[in-house]
Amino acid sequence: MATKNSADVRAGAGPAWDDLLEQIAHRPKRATERKQDRSKRTEQQILNAALRVFARDGISRSRIADIAAEAGISTSTLYEYYKSKEDLAYDVPLSHLAEFFTTYQASAPSRLSARSRLETYLTMSADYAREHAEWARLLYLEIWPSVFVSDTELRHSIDDFTRVILFLVREGVAEGWVAPNRNAYETVALVIGSVNQLIITWLLYRKPRNLTKASADMADRLIRMLEMEAKASRT
Repeated sequence: MATKNSADVRAGAGPAWDDLLEQIAHRPKRATERKQDRSKRTEQQILNAALRVFARDGISRSRIADIAAEAGISTSTLYEYYKSKEDLAYDVPLSHLAEFFTTYQASAPSRLSARSRLETYLTMSADYAREHAEWARLLYLEIWPSVFVSDTELRHSIDDFTRVILFLVREGVAEGWVAPNRNAYETVALVIGSVNQLIITWLLYRKPRNLTKASADMADRLIRMLEMEAKASRT
């Protein structure tokens, strides 16, 4: 199959990038489709309560009754919205992920290069985790490493997080700061693993103390490493 040259890739990156962000920021939510006629206020109460309970007790130890009590509603009312604890656990992270993607979408167009867009993406992901620590504990410590989210909308949203980085890594090849002879998926794994571990360490131990600064430094180091590798591949 013929490959595009760098100029072609850069020329087509704008619409393709906009389409990707539009898709992931407005992915249909299973809960919204299922409960169009339900009270959104009550639904949000349940989601907020579930987040607090899951973050405090963990998904496995949490009970529907605990979540209902936290939300100030009866268990029977909660069951009108969610069939099970697992069903609820799928939806809790989704609204925050959608919010993060939307926030990033608003800032990404001002970034001219894939390098700066990736740096912003990694820094914003850590900063969002810092600002939403209960949600981050649920996502990074329980949801992300779990197999129970396979084949769900939540899995698609987690995959979306990776798709953005994969897109930017491939653009980085076109821009010349990512080595073309390296497997793009391995590069993505390196990037995600580094930043996620930084977030996890902060969640568990509150170290580094300044997560925002540490994530910016981490993003810069990762990109510089990729640049050095790209330079070495050309010699």
